[in-house]
Amino acid sequence: MRAWEILTEHEDNNPPSKPITLRLLHKMKLEMRAVEKSRRERLELLPLIYGNPERRRERLELDRLELELAQTRVEIAATEAETKAKSRDRISDMAKSGMKAEKQSDQKVIALAKHGMLGRREKCSTVT
Repeated sequence: MRAWEILTEHEDNNPPSKPITLRLLHKMKLEMRAVEKSRRERLELLPLIYGNPERRRERLELDRLELELAQTRVEIAATEAETKAKSRDRISDMAKSGMKAEKQSDQKVIALAKHGMLGRREKCSTVT
């Protein structure tokens, strides 16, 4: 707080004949802080003294429900993440299985082609 603010608030208390010193300004500042602190403490107690207990219970219940909702959302997010991971793994397994089946199919076609070529060579060699 500035000195001029203290002086304007306390002009009534200080007669002009009394000199204003740093000591007096400091004392006035400490008094103002004490008054402000007691006012804050009083304001903190007012809701407890004059508050509505039913409204307080409702607020606590609302806070509890909001907490439960947040926990449920976290559980849902965890479940979704787990489902995505399982789905991704399953799709990967299916893709690997498809690639394996395609490779086996290609190998069968190649084997049949080789067998067919061998069969023709044998036929050709027996005919001549």
